[in-house]
Amino acid sequence: MAIVMLSAVTRVERKAATSFVFDTVNRLGGWIDDTRMYSNLMNTIRLTLPASAFAELVTVLTEAGIAVDPPEGLGEIRDPAAERMATLQLTFIHDEPDLKREIPAVPG
Repeated sequence: MAIVMLSAVTRVERKAATSFVFDTVNRLGGWIDDTRMYSNLMNTIRLTLPASAFAELVTVLTEAGIAVDPPEGLGEIRDPAAERMATLQLTFIHDEPDLKREIPAVPG
């Protein structure tokens, strides 16, 4: 099975939006496999979710102000309980400057 690739944009504050995605995935019977944060511009979230839950995921996120493009790659759902891997690219729209993190000096 191919990985379901989702793309979303939001004006919701990034920490709140990310937590909301995590909580929604968990509530729908899925889990978060990995997260990559790219400054304060974008997060890429890798998740696993029952195939039948993707429509509700899109609906709930959209209602919360996270506009998700409809999922592609689901095709005909033969087994609604089957687990499907997915990625969600979440882009944040804001006027904040890039997030800068200090890298500590490593002795030696």
